[in-house]
Amino acid sequence: MPSPPSRRPSLRVAELAERLGCAFEGDGELRVDGVASLADARENDLGFVRSEKLAEELAASRAGAVIAPPGLDAGGRPVIRSHNPGLHFARAVALVSPPVRPGPGVHASAQVDPSAEVDATASVGPLCSVGARVRVGSGSVLHPQVTVYPDAEIGADCTLHARVVVREGTCIGDRVVLQPGVVLGGDGFGYVFDEDGGWEHIPHSGRVVIEDDVEIGANSTVDRSMFGDTRIGRGSKLDNLVMVGHNCEIGEHAVIAAQAGMAGSARLGRRVVMMGQSALAGHQEIGDGVFVGARAAVRGDVAPGTRVWGTPHLEEGRWFRSIAVFAKLPQLVKRVRAIEKKLGLRPPRD
Repeated sequence: MPSPPSRRPSLRVAELAERLGCAFEGDGELRVDGVASLADARENDLGFVRSEKLAEELAASRAGAVIAPPGLDAGGRPVIRSHNPGLHFARAVALVSPPVRPGPGVHASAQVDPSAEVDATASVGPLCSVGARVRVGSGSVLHPQVTVYPDAEIGADCTLHARVVVREGTCIGDRVVLQPGVVLGGDGFGYVFDEDGGWEHIPHSGRVVIEDDVEIGANSTVDRSMFGDTRIGRGSKLDNLVMVGHNCEIGEHAVIAAQAGMAGSARLGRRVVMMGQSALAGHQEIGDGVFVGARAAVRGDVAPGTRVWGTPHLEEGRWFRSIAVFAKLPQLVKRVRAIEKKLGLRPPRD
């Protein structure tokens, strides 16, 4: 049975700065035991400031220490200097307030098939179900009610939160994080007409492959392929409620925001960004570095490095020019009607 988690002690500012690889100024012996926004911080909390724009908020804050750019006045409090305060604050959060992780072992209420291989350092929580021939790597954590179908593979140092479902044959790399309710490997949406004109489901015999360092948000779904693999590339980050259709391929370090979706067989290059509620129609090639704006509906292939917006999508410059014209339409209609009246013309009625 997993042992209870241990809590990390508070850290000295000097120790924290050293572990972040940053210089510090002020009292290095001050201990911080939490992180907070400038408005909510207490005397032993660590905050951060990106620029001089927040100087007044910093001056009014009770934060005991901050991470700030070089030269910014920290008001006499200990300060860790960084040219990228947001990045170093994110790393500090992991050090000062690490996530609670259960100890290794299999909970008494979990069901693990005898043929499954669960590393001795992994943790399988209450009411989990681990199927036949499953492999769970070292240091991985399955939180309560995770279901892993037969022949799935989970790499090292992964975190599967409550009620994640991993369907058969799914392959998950190392350091993957799946938030609550993620479903990997559900059948894709594919049907054909039968002899009577009804819908007959197309079996999906492929699998889902999740490469290293991928994070997938709550209640997102990645469908198994009809043949071959549905693949999410190394380092990609998917927000909550993202839908990835069957046979899609997402390149390395892509970012997909909430409620975005892609139909089957879409192919995304490296470092693609899809903003909230954007969509791909399927069977499209989206090049490296493409940016898809919020609520955009992409209707065809997009060349590398292109930024697109709108429905149907337009290149960013054309889209903003179109929006500028659209905002002027009521005024233009009035001017056209005035001209027609002056010329004695009557526009046809609908």
